[in-house]
Amino acid sequence: MLKLGLRGILIWMVLLLPFPLWADSGKKEDDKKDKKIEDRMAALEKELAQIKSQKSQGSSIWVVPKWLGVGLGGQYRIMGNASNFGWHAKTLTRDQTSTSFINQRFRTWLNLHEKQAKNVGVYFQLEIGHNMWGDDREGPKTHRANGNEVGLELRRGFLWLKFWKSHLLRVGVQSFHDRFGEKPDFQKDWLFSVDQYDSFGAVLANSIWDFNVGGISLEGSFKKSYHYRLGWYLLGGGTTFTGRNAANLLASDLDIELGNHLFGGSLYYLRDKGDYSYGNFGGPKTAAGYDHAWDLWAGLRGHISFSKQLLFSFFIIYNHGEVAGPLYIHNGWAFKGALTANLKKAGTIRFQTIYSTGSKNTRDSSSFRTIAQSERDDLGSQGYWSFLGLTSPWGPSDVKDLGVSLQNQGLGLLTIQASYEKGLTSFLTGYLGLGWLQSASPNPNNDKKDMGLEVFLELTWTINKIVNFKTGFSYFMTGDFYKASTGVGNPDDLYEAYFRMQIEF
Repeated sequence: MLKLGLRGILIWMVLLLPFPLWADSGKKEDDKKDKKIEDRMAALEKELAQIKSQKSQGSSIWVVPKWLGVGLGGQYRIMGNASNFGWHAKTLTRDQTSTSFINQRFRTWLNLHEKQAKNVGVYFQLEIGHNMWGDDREGPKTHRANGNEVGLELRRGFLWLKFWKSHLLRVGVQSFHDRFGEKPDFQKDWLFSVDQYDSFGAVLANSIWDFNVGGISLEGSFKKSYHYRLGWYLLGGGTTFTGRNAANLLASDLDIELGNHLFGGSLYYLRDKGDYSYGNFGGPKTAAGYDHAWDLWAGLRGHISFSKQLLFSFFIIYNHGEVAGPLYIHNGWAFKGALTANLKKAGTIRFQTIYSTGSKNTRDSSSFRTIAQSERDDLGSQGYWSFLGLTSPWGPSDVKDLGVSLQNQGLGLLTIQASYEKGLTSFLTGYLGLGWLQSASPNPNNDKKDMGLEVFLELTWTINKIVNFKTGFSYFMTGDFYKASTGVGNPDDLYEAYFRMQIEF
């Protein structure tokens, strides 16, 4: 019956499609038109045979070009949070208010590419959320409408081209992060993932924490041991090299493998025409704005493998910046030393010490500033550089944190941190983080440096390959750095409890 039914449909298609050619019943169809009908019939029968063949093999009957490959993935999470502090709070009181909420965020990515060589394609990633539970008012689903921080956005979308096997050109809205974080995995093809996860420790700008910018980048490897990246990115909205708001970032990175070790350097230059880098969220305070500014970051880094179980990492970064109208100059430094010990079944232990210079001066300053100024609050780049979860972003809990970074309102930072992670069962993993934080320069509000000590616990339940459930708790013994003024008492200690259920593939 299926065969007769399909053939009948085809016959009617043949009869109806060329209707204008023979509608005049008074004219006899000539041989040429008969031949067209026969050819159309043969073509449709051939296509029907192909569809039947695909169906019998369990394939989709959707017509997809044979040369086209499709990559599909997503990250879907539900998060709950309870705490007694505000988002990126700069001052705290002796009577902190507790709040709680549940929200959700869905991301889906699609990569359409040439199937065989995988050398050309388009990648785009859409995000819906964060959507707050309980916010049921029918408001427009746009940015920050009725508690809906993001309605629907294009998180990333770019064209990509691979050539000579190991060189990648990307054009469009793409991720950017500095290379002063984790030891990069140059063998991983991050074109087929929701995020580039070897950038967790990035301190100047972090793509996992949504530093996604329009631009052009070229990266790749040569002689197997040399890994480079060159890029131009636009940070000022709506303009390029001209115009009042133009802000252009030029980036260059080079890493060299020497045996099991990796050494590298980076140079980043940001030219700002008065919109992005400074203003009332850092540098000179002026209602009139500034005419132009520029910043330069130059740094060296290394990852030294003493064995497969022991890795030492470091970086040294110099930052120079100038603002014209009014004049402001700063010269800052940042340093890191870190040790990772993989004890196999006994777990993984990590230590790190990070220091950045800071200053209260409004003219010649020793402040260290970051590239990303996403939140426009002078706290600097946000990302997963820390082992802690309350003072700075941490994946499952990054809907609520104090936003501490190396910029730290221009006051600098000194932090000593340690973490321990161990598999408790085949499906349960435990994590412990400890960290002490202090500003490099006293807070002008109270002339104090001590930020506090954080203790952080987290459990991960791996339900299956793509689903996990995390829950955690942080306690922050708050220092006097967060006092509103010298005449008030020390603020409350802070807490944060959270859970996150996530599917990712």
